[in-house]
Amino acid sequence: TKAFPKENPAVFELYWSPGQVKARAHENVFATQSFLMSFWHKEADPGALISTELPVSYVDRVRIRQPGDSGFALGPHVDGGSAERWESNGYGLGKVYDKIFEGKWEEFDPWESSGRIKAESDLYNGAGACSMFRMFQGWLSMSNTGPGEGTLLVNPLFKLATAYYLLRPFFSPKIGEAGKSGFLDESNWELEPQQTSLLQGATLGCTQELNDALHPHLELSKTMIHVPDVRPGDYVAWHCDSIHAVDKIHAGCGDSSVLYIPACPLTETNARYLVRQREAFLDGTPGPDFPGGKGESE
Repeated sequence: TKAFPKENPAVFELYWSPGQVKARAHENVFATQSFLMSFWHKEADPGALISTELPVSYVDRVRIRQPGDSGFALGPHVDGGSAERWESNGYGLGKVYDKIFEGKWEEFDPWESSGRIKAESDLYNGAGACSMFRMFQGWLSMSNTGPGEGTLLVNPLFKLATAYYLLRPFFSPKIGEAGKSGFLDESNWELEPQQTSLLQGATLGCTQELNDALHPHLELSKTMIHVPDVRPGDYVAWHCDSIHAVDKIHAGCGDSSVLYIPACPLTETNARYLVRQREAFLDGTPGPDFPGGKGESE
C-alpha cells in the first residue's frame, strides 16, 4: 500500500477498506456530525442551497503513526487553501472574510455557511487540497492516545486567530526583533505605508502555514493546545478555520491511529464531487482529491 513519509510510513493510501466504509456510515458518527454541523447557520442567505441534516461522505485515508516517529510532523497550519483567502475570485466570491478586511473583525461570523458554498478554496490545484466544503475536519480514533503521543493540537481562539493572520500582511513592526521587549506592543506596529504582495505563510497551491516568526502575536508555542486523551471509537473534530498541528515527535509507547472522517454538508459543489467519488468507489481507486493510480482496484 502506498504511504508517506517513505522512511517511516504514517498515512496510508487506503480509502475503501470495509472498516472505513462502515465507520463513515455508522449511525453514531452521523449523529455526532449532525450535532456538530447544527452550530452553523445561513442567516445571511436563508435560501442558500445547503443542508446539514444528514452528513455526506468525504472519503479520506488512514493514519497509523508508530512510537518515536518524527517524520509526520505537521506544524501549525490551516487547510482549505492559503492565498485564496485574500483573493476576490477565491473566498472573496462568497464574501467570507469581508468583515475582517473592512476592519470590522468583531462582526465576522465563522459559523455563517451561505458564503462558504460560493467560495473557491483551490485556485492552484494544490497537492492535498480539498474541493469539498468541510464544516469540520475530523478523525475517528483507533487507538489509546494522549497528549505528546503523536496526536493533534489546535488553537481554540479560531475567530481571533483568523482575523489576525488575515490582517497580518497589512502591518509591520517599526523597530526591534521578535522576542525582544516591546516587540509585540501595539505601539510598535503600524499600517504598511506601501502594500506588497507578501502574504505571510501563504504559498500558492499549499495550505496556510503559521509560525512564531511570521505571526508573532499568536504565540503559537503557548496557544496550541493538545486534544484530550482519546480511546478507540472517540471522534475528534475541529472547525475548518482552526489552526491545527501534529506532535513533532510521537513520544508514546503505542501506535497513534485514526480514520480521517470530516463532517460535510450537502451543497451543490459537494454533490458534484460525490458523483465523481462514486465512480472512484466503483473502480476501487482513490477519491478525486487524492493521488490517482490503481489504488485498491486489484
